[in-house]
Amino acid sequence: MSNAEKEMTHRILVIDDNPSIHKDFQTILLEEEESETLNALRDEVFGNKSNTNTSKSVYELDFASQGKEGCEKIKQACSEDRPYELTFVDMRMPPGWDGLKTIEHIWRVDPNIQVVICTAYSDYSWGEITERLGKSENLLILKKPFDSAEVAQLASALTEKWVLARQASLKMSQLEQMVKERTERQTELLEKVDNINKELKDFASIVSHDLKAPLRGIKSLATWILDDCSDKIGEQGNEQMNLLLGRVERMYNLIEGVLQYSRAGRTEEQMVQVNLDTFIPEAIDMLVPPENISITIENTMPVIECAETHIMQLFQNLLSNAIKYMDKPKGQIKVGCVEEDGFWKFSITDNGPGIEEKHFEKIFNMFQALSVSEEFEGTGVGLTVAKKIVELYGGNIWVESKVGKGSTFYFTLPKQEAGVNNDAKLEANITN
Repeated sequence: MSNAEKEMTHRILVIDDNPSIHKDFQTILLEEEESETLNALRDEVFGNKSNTNTSKSVYELDFASQGKEGCEKIKQACSEDRPYELTFVDMRMPPGWDGLKTIEHIWRVDPNIQVVICTAYSDYSWGEITERLGKSENLLILKKPFDSAEVAQLASALTEKWVLARQASLKMSQLEQMVKERTERQTELLEKVDNINKELKDFASIVSHDLKAPLRGIKSLATWILDDCSDKIGEQGNEQMNLLLGRVERMYNLIEGVLQYSRAGRTEEQMVQVNLDTFIPEAIDMLVPPENISITIENTMPVIECAETHIMQLFQNLLSNAIKYMDKPKGQIKVGCVEEDGFWKFSITDNGPGIEEKHFEKIFNMFQALSVSEEFEGTGVGLTVAKKIVELYGGNIWVESKVGKGSTFYFTLPKQEAGVNNDAKLEANITN
């Protein structure tokens, strides 16, 4: 064999009670294998037209005279991690096991080994063989007397098949191990995320309590001073105390806003069907808008699947902003909804002060409230919470506005097959 040729040793076991059969296999697979005739036949069958870089099979043959002896050899080979790839098994081997019984025991030891039954008689039909051994792609029958070329082809094809199957099995095992490791890693990460979320929830509650407690104390003390000593501290003192109370209230609202943001999307809430035709007026009533501001529901609202607390927060945050920042003596706020590209597109339009275009993105960031009113100073949390809730449901939120004319806040929510209520247009508070 030239240096350019690659060799692969294949282990084959011949189980036959006739020593002359052992000699025949040795002659065919070890001696004739190098003959020019068989090499030419191999090239013709497997398409190796070139003599360079040819991969030739090299066989290591073992022999057993009885089925039990052969089964023991296979068992030992497996224990040594040097399994046989192929075994030729004679059908009749008196006084011991016949071929079928031998194969039954072999496959209990090594179910992957390729098996060729060698027989000159019709001891069993193919149906009887498959009934006992099952239908297996690892089983072939070779009739005696067999042809040398046929034996050589079977040996070459079946050992190559065994190698490919083993490589595929090893690759599959590697992939399964990778999947297992990644799954375990993902499970660990999810557990860490759950623990972090729990710690954040506990932390937010503790911080909220610890921060709100002194604020309540400051507020109570300042209120007592104003009630009991307002005539003694003078006009400037009263002004300063009212400023202090305002700052305490703002700080209290900031803490509450941070808590709302931290809770949005982290708490497990039941998803229910919410009829917005009745739900939105309830949200409006809870805000108690002043009499100079009318809030009108322009369209029939859909029924959506969501957590009630989320949708309540969303509409209340957007509507309360429109109410608080209203600078017109007669404020108008309109709530609308249309179906668009598989989403419900909601709009909340007001005729308030409007927003400069440069602030369109900024207002959705934490603590980025715009100072457009001397009477009201926002916390910069409401729109951030609204954005988080909308994105939690796979939607988007944005604003369109003109300074002095008002703003329209849009947000989308995925459309569900929940149906739409066909009641007439609803109107809340004072109508135009």
